[in-house]
Amino acid sequence: MRVDVIDSFDALVQLRGEWDAVYAADPEAQYFMSWPWIAGWFKRLRYQWLVLAARDGDSPGYVGFFPLQLRTERARDGAFRNELRTGGGYFAGYAGFICRPDVQDAVARAFAEHAKRLNWAKLHLENIAISPRRLNAFLGEFSAPQFLIGKVRRPDDGDGIDHDIYVYVNLPGDWEEFLNDRLGAATRKTARRTLRAIDDASEYRVTDVTAATLERDLQTLLRFWEKQWGAKLAARYHPGLPRAMMNNFRNMLRCAFEDDALYLPVLWQGDNPIGVQATLIDRKNRSLIGMLNGRDLAIKKPAPGFALHLYSVRWAIQNGFAVYDLQTGDFSYKYDFGGLERRVECLLVSTASRRNLCDRLESRSLPVVLARANALRQAGDLEGAARACRQILDADPVHGGARQLLVVREEHGRL
Repeated sequence: MRVDVIDSFDALVQLRGEWDAVYAADPEAQYFMSWPWIAGWFKRLRYQWLVLAARDGDSPGYVGFFPLQLRTERARDGAFRNELRTGGGYFAGYAGFICRPDVQDAVARAFAEHAKRLNWAKLHLENIAISPRRLNAFLGEFSAPQFLIGKVRRPDDGDGIDHDIYVYVNLPGDWEEFLNDRLGAATRKTARRTLRAIDDASEYRVTDVTAATLERDLQTLLRFWEKQWGAKLAARYHPGLPRAMMNNFRNMLRCAFEDDALYLPVLWQGDNPIGVQATLIDRKNRSLIGMLNGRDLAIKKPAPGFALHLYSVRWAIQNGFAVYDLQTGDFSYKYDFGGLERRVECLLVSTASRRNLCDRLESRSLPVVLARANALRQAGDLEGAARACRQILDADPVHGGARQLLVVREEHGRL
């Protein structure tokens, strides 16, 4: 099995047909591994990225793809380290690689072996959603004592929610069957009353997104989301996090809309929107995947979130979908719809030394480290900048930019 590295967007575009063919052939492939999602994310990613593409010997055409993000971080000791992360971003509910099923073991091992040729200290397998067979074949190549493998605990928001639990609902072929078999008596009564109020359209109504309303509907969704979560996330993590998340949500939902893969109903009370729900359409797996929702927190009856879930489930059943995927978190409301559980974890492969493989920087990260060296120089951290330059030269002894910075320091006693 031969593995090529794709690291330019033009090359990724040229792979669209082969990627789509592997995606269609892989029973484990899901929307977050589709070409539109990965390409949409990588096109806007401010970090470096690469795709491992597996070819069966000299045979034409690829049989597997593994999208990865390349990060460059400065460790506590001042040295720069590289990290690999599964592609698709934090906004991908499921991550991993895709391949043709008849060569899955060989592809998994080939991806692992090639990953070990890249110089990194950590390999983050975030929201890894591949079968145990594939995962074991992949992780089996990272053996002790050189590597350590462990589970990453997700942040605890203090609400008792387990975000390793993903909840989904298997949908029957008939809406009345869903109401009668999946909902309790009280919930069923509320559901009928809620949808009747929407269908009557006297006070409440639902609109579906169009090209003309996309920006308006996204803005409404993100305004509701920010009001509910923005301050909490800013206080807990970083002041700029909510804005960055909203930019990424907006970009990826636009990509999904362009791919005809966005279901985005808006609930209105008169002329006022009171709830929006963004759901991804995974036609390959006949699944609707919950992405993001927002609501007017002052509205209690009808509960906008509950109403939009009902409306979406009914739409899914009417259009032949088999799964309504409510994604991460064992929130109690998800079980009102007959929710089932599966576990999706985050794993970390790290070098035992905590240093990069081969104890040097990944060559693709050298421009990033040079930019950081210049920033350290401007900030007055001369030794830190010099150390970054020496790391660059360890990886590329003839690197002009790093050598020039060090020469300036030697000649003038400063950077």
